[in-house]
Amino acid sequence: MSESDIIDIKARSREGRGLSQKAGEHWIEIQKNTFMNWVNLQLHGTGLVVSDFEIDFDDGVRLCALVEALQSRKIGRVIKKPLNQHQSLENVTLALRAIAEDGVRLVNIGSEDIVNGSLKLILGLAWHLILRYQIGKTKFPPKKLMLAWLQAVIPECHITNFTSDWNDGVALHALIDYCQPGLYPNWRQLSRSDRFENCKDAIHLANDKLGIPIVVRPEDFCSPHLDDLSGMTYLSYFMNVDSPGYFATRREIRALLQNQATIDNFSTDWNDGRLLCTLVKCVGGEVAGWPHMDANHEVNLQNGINGARPLGIEPIFSAKEMADPEVEHLGIMAYAAYFRNLKPIKIVQSRPTMSGSFDDVYVRQEKHFVVNGAGSSPSSIRVEVMGPTAAVPVSTQWDDDRCDCYFTPTETGQHKLNVYCDDENIPGCPVPFRVNSDRSKIVYQPLSTAVVGMNSELKVDTLSAGQGEIRIEATSPSGRVQTLPVMYQSDGVHAGNFVPNEVGEWTMNILYDGENIQGSPYTVNVFDPSLVRITDLHAGKVGHELKFQADASAAGEGAITCEVYHEGEKVPCYLTRGMDNKYTVDFTPQGAGTYRVHAYMNDIEVKGSPFYTDFSESASIDMATSLVVDSKVVGAEATSIVHEEVTSEVVHVEVTSQVVHEEVTSEVVHVVEQGSPYTVDIIDSSRVTVTGEGLSLVPVNTPAVFKIEAHGAGGGKVDVDITDVITLLPNIEKHWHNNVFSCTAYSV
Repeated sequence: MSESDIIDIKARSREGRGLSQKAGEHWIEIQKNTFMNWVNLQLHGTGLVVSDFEIDFDDGVRLCALVEALQSRKIGRVIKKPLNQHQSLENVTLALRAIAEDGVRLVNIGSEDIVNGSLKLILGLAWHLILRYQIGKTKFPPKKLMLAWLQAVIPECHITNFTSDWNDGVALHALIDYCQPGLYPNWRQLSRSDRFENCKDAIHLANDKLGIPIVVRPEDFCSPHLDDLSGMTYLSYFMNVDSPGYFATRREIRALLQNQATIDNFSTDWNDGRLLCTLVKCVGGEVAGWPHMDANHEVNLQNGINGARPLGIEPIFSAKEMADPEVEHLGIMAYAAYFRNLKPIKIVQSRPTMSGSFDDVYVRQEKHFVVNGAGSSPSSIRVEVMGPTAAVPVSTQWDDDRCDCYFTPTETGQHKLNVYCDDENIPGCPVPFRVNSDRSKIVYQPLSTAVVGMNSELKVDTLSAGQGEIRIEATSPSGRVQTLPVMYQSDGVHAGNFVPNEVGEWTMNILYDGENIQGSPYTVNVFDPSLVRITDLHAGKVGHELKFQADASAAGEGAITCEVYHEGEKVPCYLTRGMDNKYTVDFTPQGAGTYRVHAYMNDIEVKGSPFYTDFSESASIDMATSLVVDSKVVGAEATSIVHEEVTSEVVHVEVTSQVVHEEVTSEVVHVVEQGSPYTVDIIDSSRVTVTGEGLSLVPVNTPAVFKIEAHGAGGGKVDVDITDVITLLPNIEKHWHNNVFSCTAYSV
């Protein structure tokens, strides 16, 4: 368990605050007030204020605003006015996710705890935020580093904790006077019994003169119930980067260096070991190999550490840790502060020296280094930078013995720096270094989607980044890594061909000289329109809604759209998305004929599209009493035909071989056959009757009148032909009314 986890537990318990169990819960009130003051300081300018941790974080709005202020970015869609607990949980979850993504490890703190107003858990969360964004991200115990610096800068106060050692206000006055000498020089004469007055005066003095915010109330700072975390939160403002304590320690180290080296920070300036070795020499220590520096930074740092030990200064970090470009400033600042009590000794140098790091030189970016003249005249110093094909111009700015040098390389590759004094290289030169391509200048348009089996071209423009090798790797959802073929086109543009073979989320890595460029890796959604399945699209009936299915569950992420056309006109259709990317599509044909249905996934036509289906007003069967059903298609279950009548009557039919017999009617029937339901006009000629005297013997040239009644015989056309033995009689008068056909024939 890390120290941050242990401290987190302490924020929610009585342990570790330097109090006995008799102290009760007073420490919680102090911690709550301190953390709340810190939170409101971060929320300044947002229009939001926290006055009660148990209530004000329950809807997540203030918590999201706090995280956005700390991370200086928008974290997502925040519901400004949650209407229910679900929306409140959604806000809190959004904030906790953003915190976790920034490397903050939360222990046993969930969204429900915040919404339910669990005070001790909320205090634990607040401490994690203070530890990360106020005290600073560090691999080392922050309490140890903070105490080391305090013990170095106010050694007379014998600081061992962040609670009882500060209650009388004396140590705080001493710290203020260290940060700005002369601000309170009489701190040693303060009465330790005037605890409250001392703390109040010091806290307000630090606020007025040093800009230290009052996150701890004087009455809490002097209280025996002051907890470690409240003390650490307040005192961290004295030792952050660019804080009053930071500037005070840097001022002291600059004085010790006597212009033999420059110091701007307590991190990267120390990485190569040159500054430490120079500091040790300036206070009378011996450094192996001085003044020549090794190309291995850790060797230089170890030589400096070894030279400081006989002076009574023990390291806080190892040489390897100090060589890390992301080294925590507080550890080096505390280590450097222990040199402050040593006397500077003038270093006699016969030759100028050069300081600067050349591990991070990029094309078209200005690089700075310093030459210390060591009493040499500027005219005797000459600086030269040679590139792969030409010299790089170097500008110089002299200030006493210090010469600031600047150059901007225009090509990548191996370079060499020479500093001459009276035409001879100074110690440590020449300095070989490599100019790297500037990945931040690479321009590309990321793919958002791609189609299985189709080539998607990814273009990368490296013109402004310098020379370098482009490699594009695509990792499939199943974990297979595919290196894309990349072709150089022109003017620094490279094109990679991506032909995915698997549906899902792919990860794209664009590497330049083996390292990811800005924005890489990113994800590409790959889908396959050929895996979309269209079902239930069959022939139908004009005026009746037709529903069919579009199943994209196996095709990946994407939207399904459809278009229906009939005789060149677009027919309205509607899609309803269900679970697992399955859609129901419906439309209503308004006229008979062939309809063309186009189906798309992410605007790409699916396999088999367009689809065609026919719609008709009706279909006639010329057979009078039978309906043919193909038993190979229908199967054994085709035992009935359902008539769409108002009564929804079911008429049972007999299936014999491949012929279905039923009572004669004319209506819509459903059969298990492609294209159903459809309209069948079924007729029964046996129900047609013919009556009248004209059917008896009629004299020649006399009208023969008779009637034909078709009630109950079904829909059909009635016609009459009369013939004698040899010829067809042409003279027939026909009248049709209410299914009664009247005829008058004239014989000749």
